[in-house]
Amino acid sequence: MNTAKITKAEILLNTEICKQNIRHMAEKAIDSNSIFRPHFKTHQSAGVGEWFKEAGVKSITVSSLSMAEYFAENGWNDITIAIPFNFRESEKLNTLAEKISVNIIADDPAVIKAVDKKISNTAGLFLKVDCGYHRTGVDVDDGMAVSKVLEAVKGCSSLIFRGFLTHSGHTYHAASVEEIQKIHQTTVVKMKRLKQRWNSEFPDAIISIGDTPSMSVVDDFEGIDEVRPGNFVFYDLMQKSLGACDENQIAVAVAAPVIGRYPDRKSIVVHCGGVHLSKEALDINGTTVYGQVVLLNEKGWRFPEKDLFVTSLSQEHGTITVPEGMIKQFKPGSLVGIIPVHSCMTADCFSDYITTEGEKISRM
Repeated sequence: MNTAKITKAEILLNTEICKQNIRHMAEKAIDSNSIFRPHFKTHQSAGVGEWFKEAGVKSITVSSLSMAEYFAENGWNDITIAIPFNFRESEKLNTLAEKISVNIIADDPAVIKAVDKKISNTAGLFLKVDCGYHRTGVDVDDGMAVSKVLEAVKGCSSLIFRGFLTHSGHTYHAASVEEIQKIHQTTVVKMKRLKQRWNSEFPDAIISIGDTPSMSVVDDFEGIDEVRPGNFVFYDLMQKSLGACDENQIAVAVAAPVIGRYPDRKSIVVHCGGVHLSKEALDINGTTVYGQVVLLNEKGWRFPEKDLFVTSLSQEHGTITVPEGMIKQFKPGSLVGIIPVHSCMTADCFSDYITTEGEKISRM
């Protein structure tokens, strides 16, 4: 990888690692007889999307209607918008549903009825279920609330019920791989029970589950009709800290120019701040960390023998704590790589990726 032409903070993408991550997850889904509908909110790139097509992926997940429109324009014709639907966008949904197969999610009977009245083209509908994350969705154990939503579904003419969808986001707060696995097992049991409860009235309904930590640490997806992980395409420092990936599975790093070196403070400063990395942070051994340093090379990057972290961020500046014996190697004008805490948020700060082959791949 030639970094000579990099003059400012850029997000680097290791093509080989990224494709390996895609193939691995796709193969796991195939072996489990599960539909693989990966979430594209992490990369948001038609170019990266082509690598999924190479792995046989035909159905995708997005996090907004505008993202669905972007990927529909780039050849994807089976898309789930996995955020409770904003019925103000019903007209745009109707236009999209005329062109492709599109699914929305909802957890409110009034929203379902309102959308159904506003659209004339057929769209799929998933009931958003809460299995413990407590962000959105109907409580999986609240039979009365589920029943009220499904009663609204029965009265629809344009929305076709597809099944039950959940996101176990609480795995991101797990203290161990074992806890992630336990959350996953509990979620699967509850979702299967819900599907069975309504099987006589909705025999074609499926259960759809998606979170990268669970999908990464379980050996198979037995009993899950559809899986929707997203962050696995790149992984990041957060996933590494959870035990969801190894460092050699992380596919992105930010190239950051060194703009200051301060031996007396045991730190260097890079032109790479919150507007480049986002301000997502981790606590590592009592230190607030915004990214981990890697050393760039012709193949991509490598982790140094001693862990180095970004320990402070302002809008444009990033401060990296460096031991006295190492600080001489970081000269002003040189580049360091930074593994982001959250690759989804960091990628969103850039308009394109620079691959390890030196190519630019644009984002939406």
